[in-house]
Amino acid sequence: MTPFELMYSNLVEYVLDKGEVRSTRNGETKSVFATSLRFSLEDGTFPLLQGRQIFYKGVLGELAAILRRPTTTADFAEFGCNYWRDWGDSSGNINIDYGNAWFDFNGFNQIAELKRLLKEDPHSRRILINGWRPDNVASLSLPCCHYSYQFYVRDSGHIDMLWTQRSADLMVGVPSDAVFAAAWLIAIAKEFGFKPGVVTMQLGDTHIYAEHYDNAYKYVANTLLIQHPAPIYVYTGPDDFTKFKPEDLEVLFYKPVEILNFKLKV
Repeated sequence: MTPFELMYSNLVEYVLDKGEVRSTRNGETKSVFATSLRFSLEDGTFPLLQGRQIFYKGVLGELAAILRRPTTTADFAEFGCNYWRDWGDSSGNINIDYGNAWFDFNGFNQIAELKRLLKEDPHSRRILINGWRPDNVASLSLPCCHYSYQFYVRDSGHIDMLWTQRSADLMVGVPSDAVFAAAWLIAIAKEFGFKPGVVTMQLGDTHIYAEHYDNAYKYVANTLLIQHPAPIYVYTGPDDFTKFKPEDLEVLFYKPVEILNFKLKV
């Protein structure tokens, strides 16, 4: 088991055993607040859980669509990501700040500034993208769950990411968020000649839905059955991370224990 999966499975156990039972807008949860996860890309491994299968290609498609400022569910489907259809209106339109606020935050292009700083001042403490716009929340199809991304370039040439998330669906969202963060950091590193480093995920309301309790316990038990080394990644993407496509990143030697179904809560 990788250090990341050990941290994750321990967190799942903790939420199941110690979480407060809460009634939320879309169902009962067990919840704790202010948790964290961490994984490294330095050894070429990729943060896919092995105690259950993660269908990561759709997540790579989500990243590709978000980097192109999506406005419809078709923008996601074009890259093989279909779960965003649950938030579209009858015409397939969506209004989200993911990606869109990255490129236009009240007229300011955060992606352009990110690129400028990584090129001209990689030790800056201002290499940060913020996707949370309070003035937009009431009108959005879905407010951002993860919303802040800070980058840190080490003297070793590694680039790290601090990922901040207000709401963390531990069984569905978080494993996919780790894939998203890893792929994005790998793509950024390629453009600027850095080496992918460490991702630290800060999670606010960290919760498991009642419908997921049984399979969450089963997942934790499955981690004792992991027999294979961690999967590794190969990245062949372009020198502009905003042009990332799912086929740019290939994961090798991924052998999860089994498929466990966790229904997405909308």
